[in-house]
Amino acid sequence: MGTIYVDTLICVNLFIDYIILYTVRKLLKINSGPLRLLMASIAGAFFTLGVFLPFYTRLFSVIYRTVTALAVVLIAFGKCNLLKLFVRAGAFIGISIGFSGAVTLIWRILKPRGIVVWGDAVYLDISPVMLILCTLISFISLTLYERIKEKLHPSVRIHKITVIEGNDKFTFDSMVDTGCNLKEPFSGLPVIVAEKELINKEVAEKRTRVVPYKTLSGEGMLKAFKPEKIIIDGREYKSGVYIGISEKKITSDTKSLMGKEISEGL
Repeated sequence: MGTIYVDTLICVNLFIDYIILYTVRKLLKINSGPLRLLMASIAGAFFTLGVFLPFYTRLFSVIYRTVTALAVVLIAFGKCNLLKLFVRAGAFIGISIGFSGAVTLIWRILKPRGIVVWGDAVYLDISPVMLILCTLISFISLTLYERIKEKLHPSVRIHKITVIEGNDKFTFDSMVDTGCNLKEPFSGLPVIVAEKELINKEVAEKRTRVVPYKTLSGEGMLKAFKPEKIIIDGREYKSGVYIGISEKKITSDTKSLMGKEISEGL
């Protein structure tokens, strides 16, 4: 095996991890920005250095890959319940194995120069200039793809929400707001914010939790509850969601806002 440069190894795997995380985000319809994906990719790239540990056995590699995958998806996509966390980590590991397997197959059959597979790490002996160029081309391509897709298939901005809590049932419209990323801190579930006049007062006071929020105008606390059942556009939303009760007026005709994560999960 030839010389492996650590800086090139980290850069290559940063690039690979970003593409894999982007694929996971699209596959599972997760609302997460490019900065979070980049931070997670950086962490994942440094985690590849673990393959050089002297005690990196086959059993240890399974444990190491699982733990690091959980850490990477937490950085990339934020907090969530355990089931969703393991699904995301499983998708990340599965796509990574598929990619590594394809590269390993090419490596073993064709024996190309400049490609080395060492444990879970993939090393490509390419110049820094070429690596930066490939990164820029990929980033620009992904950005253009997102913009073209949004223009050709604009997402529905208004959704009909039906909340069922015991014998109470109430319906209202909610507008998708990309800046509304509010989540209940313990469960990590998204929050649909609604003005208090849309919610039955007795229902609103049941099993409420306090959710901190931050806006351009300041910070505060929002009372929220998890309904027994919530139906969005005629279909039950089983992933779980909280209803946040706003004491202030929402600058929207719908008097309710929801995050893009919820609309993408429909």
